[in-house]
Amino acid sequence: MLDSRPTWTVRLLAFSLALGGLRDPRLFAAAGVAAWIAVRRERPTLGPATPWLPWLAWAALSTAFSVQPLAGLPVIARWAAVLACASLAASWSARQREEWLQSFFVVASGLAAAALATGAGRGWRDGMTGLIPPYYNYTSFVLSAAAAAAAAWLLHPRGTRSLDRKAVAAAGALALLCLVLARSRGAWLGLGAAAALWSARRWGPRALAAAVVAAALLGGALAGGLLPASVEEIVFKKYRIHAEARPRLWRAAAAVAADHPWLGTGPGGFAVGFRRRPVPFEDGAARWAMSTDYAHSELLQVAAETGWTGLALWLLGLGAALRGLFGRADEEPAREAAAAAAAAMTAQLATDNMLQIPALAALWLSALAMASARAGAWGRPWPHTAVLVGAVLALVSWMPKAIADSGPARAAAVFPAEPGPREDLAYEALAAGRTGAAEAHWAAAEDLEPFNAIHPWRRAQLAAAAGRWAQAERLAARATDLEPGFMAARLTRAEALVRLKRVPEARTELDHVLRMRARRGSIPRHSGYERVVVTLYRRDYDRVAALAGRPPLPR
Repeated sequence: MLDSRPTWTVRLLAFSLALGGLRDPRLFAAAGVAAWIAVRRERPTLGPATPWLPWLAWAALSTAFSVQPLAGLPVIARWAAVLACASLAASWSARQREEWLQSFFVVASGLAAAALATGAGRGWRDGMTGLIPPYYNYTSFVLSAAAAAAAAWLLHPRGTRSLDRKAVAAAGALALLCLVLARSRGAWLGLGAAAALWSARRWGPRALAAAVVAAALLGGALAGGLLPASVEEIVFKKYRIHAEARPRLWRAAAAVAADHPWLGTGPGGFAVGFRRRPVPFEDGAARWAMSTDYAHSELLQVAAETGWTGLALWLLGLGAALRGLFGRADEEPAREAAAAAAAAMTAQLATDNMLQIPALAALWLSALAMASARAGAWGRPWPHTAVLVGAVLALVSWMPKAIADSGPARAAAVFPAEPGPREDLAYEALAAGRTGAAEAHWAAAEDLEPFNAIHPWRRAQLAAAAGRWAQAERLAARATDLEPGFMAARLTRAEALVRLKRVPEARTELDHVLRMRARRGSIPRHSGYERVVVTLYRRDYDRVAALAGRPPLPR
């Protein structure tokens, strides 16, 4: 390509990071259409997108056969658009790659400044959400890539011939400062991978082998408790209230994939499977409080959503993308910087879900495309039909969420496997006096989320109001089996037991409530679910206690 070609696509890719990573569906729709317009105008070859197309086709098939296909629409649109960005990046000239690197350092510095601003006064760490909320991990993903790219550029013999050396060094140092303050384990893992790759490209396979041995020794020392306590605190994040949940999340994701081995739950449907394979919090306010849309591992996310076949196809695409990294050091500084950035980002994908943010996915694949000298020569140009389909998918990708946000009835129609709309419909029906409809909606929500104790408790309340005390006792008992600390459910069951002439059992339930009330002040409550589980209303307790012949709560 000619160096005189317009470079607005370079800037679009870089500055999309500053727009919340394009997480907002409407921002992604606009940027996605812009990317496809660029493909239509510049006619790049399919290039690095080619190895990913079998997986994309399988993901589309998985979407079509999933329980809620519209949930997969934004995922398919996102992946198609980021593959288009990779094709564009593979076709950039040396000048455009250098401009991408310069723009990337500028935007990364802005992200770092925003991270410092949000973390100041809040103890850093989780407070450093910056411009890509709600977690600091996303900003750390970008900053680790920027730090690796800066180091690779500064160490390149020809690096001083292009960008300003002091400015690049300052951007890299600022990124490193943020990573130190955030204590981001994934980012440091990424930097280690980038250093190993840089060494291998500079000195050959022996350097890579040495890096692998060093990593194994470090891991062994960590597992054997040979490292300082301060290091173990950072690695295992012992300062957290809850124990590390990621290994349990990974096991749950593998179980979801095993439940749906061929087509998975469908793109965008991880939460559908996770609700049937949840992760317990034994040390929290509620056992089943954890709710997540992500496996916190891109590989396991792919396996859960598109099945083991989908994962195999995804890994084929990944292998083809990584192949260009394992060679000799490139004579072009920008390519070497892109290789280091790509290595830093790739290492983090095994432990987090960075690719769910469109701009982060585009950044990763574009860096991989630029790092490969062969990328621009792969395949034929994008077919006009594919460009049109991709643009239409991006254009309408925001609509499912917008329709769902317009009301619970529409949300239940668009996302039939989500329990939230059913809950909202149950509350609406109850407010209108339609108790039968409310019961049906709560029962539907319970079928969709069987480990949520609120659903059977709400059904128990409806049964109690109708005088069906045996049913109320059974449903309340189910709720307390799920959440032993559910005080309101225990009160409902205690009242039902009294009405059923089982007063001793009712008093036992009240004793449980008093014991839990004595220690609830030390239990953290982070979600609405947890607050419902641990909340006790004095008026309700006193009323049930009077029925059971027990004194009211002490003042």
